[in-house]
Amino acid sequence: MAAYKLVLIRPSKSTWNLENCFSGWYNTNVSPMGHEEVKSCRQALRDAGYEFDICFTSVQKRAIWTLWTVLDAIDQMWLPVVRTWCLTEQHYGGLIGLNKAETAAKHGEAQVKIWRLSYDVPPPPVEPDHPFYSNISKDHRYADLREDRLPSCESLKDSEARALPFWNEGIVPLLKEGKRVLIVAHGNSLQGIVKHLEGLSEEAVMELNLPTGIPIVCEFDKNLKTIRCMQFLGDEETVRKAMDAVAPCC
Repeated sequence: MAAYKLVLIRPSKSTWNLENCFSGWYNTNVSPMGHEEVKSCRQALRDAGYEFDICFTSVQKRAIWTLWTVLDAIDQMWLPVVRTWCLTEQHYGGLIGLNKAETAAKHGEAQVKIWRLSYDVPPPPVEPDHPFYSNISKDHRYADLREDRLPSCESLKDSEARALPFWNEGIVPLLKEGKRVLIVAHGNSLQGIVKHLEGLSEEAVMELNLPTGIPIVCEFDKNLKTIRCMQFLGDEETVRKAMDAVAPCC
């Protein structure tokens, strides 16, 4: 029997997701499809009767919007919320704002696949003449980051390197206290956490595709060892689609 439970949610799809563009640290808006996704998400949590003690999210708009929409639906907007850059999406550097198909046509599909899907090879850094350089580097969301800690690009390994210490130091102690925790974070930051929980290899985690807008329940024993990590909440069709989207290794 599970001693502890944790719920993870990847934010609903953004407008740039639908435009097939790299977003990274740029704050995009939630798309109409994302609005529909969050309806199913909040209904699933409401039907299952979930209640939480504390929530964690990134500092990016689409994650915060998803969290607040869910909390409103389950009447828990009064809960404490911790926002941190450590759970922010992977920084796609100079690729931010570019269409993925057009980028592949320019640099070759093989190179773009390396930038997108390799574990430890980052994309090219964002340069001062990049159209979104100032938007990101001067964003108040990252004001507490020293200049030497503000990345110009990140690999999945880099985003994992900031998410995991926060997990171990900021979230694990609360789980051990019996707190009911909800995390709304981005695909890459959640990949690092799930990799740790499931003991996935670097190769396996690169195939992990967490669905957007679906509550994912993780269960642990009294020693905080994972019992089950990838349980999806929702109606039968929603869960089936979510399972189809995730790699067989999970």
